[in-house]
Amino acid sequence: MALGTLLPFWPALVFTYLEPVSLILGFNAAFNSPSTFVTRQLPSTAASSLAPVLPGALILSYTLSNIFLVLAALAILCTVVTRDARVAKAYLLIIACGDLGHIYSSYKVMGPDVFWNFGGYNDMMWGNIGVSAFLHVNRVATLLGVFGRVGGRK
Repeated sequence: MALGTLLPFWPALVFTYLEPVSLILGFNAAFNSPSTFVTRQLPSTAASSLAPVLPGALILSYTLSNIFLVLAALAILCTVVTRDARVAKAYLLIIACGDLGHIYSSYKVMGPDVFWNFGGYNDMMWGNIGVSAFLHVNRVATLLGVFGRVGGRK
């Protein structure tokens, strides 16, 4: 147990500090600059930077900003506040599944040529895909006990 959580040190650092901060940054981007947030989901092109953002996309950006805040709160609740290792593990498993859905959604819209062209990624795309993949690998590794036991020794 580390950093006041049931998690070993590395997962505690990642899931109780880094992830909530990144979610709050995501909230800020989606809420305060929804047009930019929407247009930066894909590599920039002259046409995409000139096209107006549809109102429905703006609504989705604001909605996603709310989801980012909820996820940040859940991360803290399920990794810091809880004293039940089963809750922390269930949270990590559920969010790991969500990571895969998130990455697949990006792949589905981008298509393989854009998705696998890491050199063409902008910062938003790295956040969507790279950070999600990093978090997913760390969630699975945590659940497998790579960093130590969730809940400490018994």
